[in-house]
Amino acid sequence: MVSRMDRIGRYEIVGELGRGAMGIVYRALDPAIGRTVAVKTIHLHAVGDESERARQRERLRREAQSAGVLSHPGIVTIYDIVEEQDTAYIFMEFVDGVTLEKRVTQGPLLQREAILDILKQTAEALDYAHSKCVVHRDIKPANLMLRVDGQVKITDFGVARLTTNNMTQAGAILGTPNYMSPEQLQGRVVNGTADQYSLAVIAYELLAGERPYHAESLPTLIFRILSEQPPDPRRLNPSLPNGLTPLLERALSKAPEQRFANCLRFIEALETCLATTSWQPLPRGAADSLPTVAGASVAPPPQPTPAAATKRRIPVLSTAVLIGLLVFGAGFGWFFVKPYLPEIRAALFGTPVNQPAQTNPQPPAPAPQTEAQPPSQPAADPGEAPEPPQSIAAETPAKAKQEPGQLPEPELQVRPGAAPLSGETHATLRLSSAPNGAEVVVDNDRALMCTTPCSLSVPIGERMLSYTLEGYRRAVRRLEVKSDLSVSLDLERMLGQLAIRTSPAGAAIYVDGQLQTGRTPTIITLPAGLHRIRLTREGLPDVTDEIRIRDNVITTYTYDWGRN
Repeated sequence: MVSRMDRIGRYEIVGELGRGAMGIVYRALDPAIGRTVAVKTIHLHAVGDESERARQRERLRREAQSAGVLSHPGIVTIYDIVEEQDTAYIFMEFVDGVTLEKRVTQGPLLQREAILDILKQTAEALDYAHSKCVVHRDIKPANLMLRVDGQVKITDFGVARLTTNNMTQAGAILGTPNYMSPEQLQGRVVNGTADQYSLAVIAYELLAGERPYHAESLPTLIFRILSEQPPDPRRLNPSLPNGLTPLLERALSKAPEQRFANCLRFIEALETCLATTSWQPLPRGAADSLPTVAGASVAPPPQPTPAAATKRRIPVLSTAVLIGLLVFGAGFGWFFVKPYLPEIRAALFGTPVNQPAQTNPQPPAPAPQTEAQPPSQPAADPGEAPEPPQSIAAETPAKAKQEPGQLPEPELQVRPGAAPLSGETHATLRLSSAPNGAEVVVDNDRALMCTTPCSLSVPIGERMLSYTLEGYRRAVRRLEVKSDLSVSLDLERMLGQLAIRTSPAGAAIYVDGQLQTGRTPTIITLPAGLHRIRLTREGLPDVTDEIRIRDNVITTYTYDWGRN
């Protein structure tokens, strides 16, 4: 990589604008006409062997020629392309501004009008390029320039295919596929709907503050893009309207033919939906500060002990007064004493307020009795509409009543069951997993262990659950147990990636006897373990081999029919 230069052809280098995985972007001056340009360098020597470099040179020339025919105010114009010593130099329009990536990470929060304007300008420019049969293939915030006057400029038309088709180098991946469509990741032929998918990911992120798919490892991320539905953006940003979710799901569809007819129709539908409510955008990463399941609910006020509850409700009543009231209750006093029966029973017999007395049980009375109310709720005044009976089960989750902006951990679903009465020390956990058959251990205590689906009686309080299943990643979750709960956990499969490259390219791939959708070169996400692969190409002998895939590891497999 050239770290310093003064001139490229007739262009004078003024300074450096940025660096990427494939090269450097310079600011340069064309002295012939006094025009400032941007010069993007692409180092072809980092792409592979000589035959591969030759193919990339030809592809780059074709792509640059295609992009050169684009003349639109929303697309950065390509002026020229020059190659010297395995380095390609692309001369393009200079944009005085910042990328959308830098704007959302370093600038103030974009306002609603600005977000919709950026999305609409981008959609119009993409639809124009698609009408000229040019697909960008790498739409992402880093390739959207925001000029100081508010004009959006899409950059890197003509070079995206080179970088996206060569993500694997010596077992590594350049960049991440956060904005790539499923068909791109599978190595399939793409059209304008692939750019629409990428634009939908950007829209989701600008509205909800988070991309629809994220994971700690690249194989898991690719697996989720290929197989999972995007989460409801309203879980991240509750201010968004209900009708937004199906629009984003359509634009993010796994099947390209199910997406909108073009990008502008998608954005116009989005704009119409958002106009129905006074939504507010969220900054990127806002969901990272939201609590998980263990801390999703607001901490409840400390529960008083039975004795403390009695003193709190009737601090001025002594035992003698209570006995007197009981005697008087033989007549009209019964109606005055009735609301205080739980406290009277507690004072006389030491019975907790919410627990029925074991001796001297109360007379039958129409349900619900005052005993069914938690001690923190006073009895309703006469003439007020009665409140529905409440119990600990109805309160259990404060998790079920989310505060605005709160997000429960998506993999763990907690559903309240029957509530134990106050004073009990254990609750029942009904445990399941997807898939079932996982071994669950509570608090690392082998005495509290079962295989899903199953049930365990555990002490009330904060508990730690550990899930183990062969072929799946071990999962540990914490949750607050206040009552009987049904807990379901989606386990993550151990996944790795197989990057396959052949010479010549275009070979069909069979994994464990199943034909894969992509052809070489491509990347395949597979379960961890030993797999049998078969490569076939017309006119060449079949190739069969065994490859072991490891969790969170990218394995590169290369085969050259000319050398074998």
